[in-house]
Amino acid sequence: RKPFVRRLFWRDLAYAELYKFPTLPHISLRKQYEEQLWSGTQSQLRKWQRGQTGFPLVDAGMRQLWRLGWLPNYMRHITAQFLINFLDISWKEGFRWYDYTLLDADVAINAHMWQNGGHSGASQW
Repeated sequence: RKPFVRRLFWRDLAYAELYKFPTLPHISLRKQYEEQLWSGTQSQLRKWQRGQTGFPLVDAGMRQLWRLGWLPNYMRHITAQFLINFLDISWKEGFRWYDYTLLDADVAINAHMWQNGGHSGASQW
């Protein structure tokens, strides 16, 4: 019961944020992150998207995403943090890929989660 209520809270928070900040899917909420330089390459992004990074857990998750159009929440976090923190690629690329591939894609929730994963969201304050 508690996990369900917690998920409803996070969902409603994401929708409230999108209502208040309609550019959330495209522009970092914390403006200084719009100026951030990312050192990741297009080649690294393609390998991440195709599940060919050489990291078995990340690759399995990304292949599952492509084949099934779905990932468990935990794997979404792992693959997102790998993209942002290890490959040093903008959260916006991850947002776009998840929006394209997830069958349960939700703009509000994905923007909220990717912004926070990229350290530019409201939950980082």
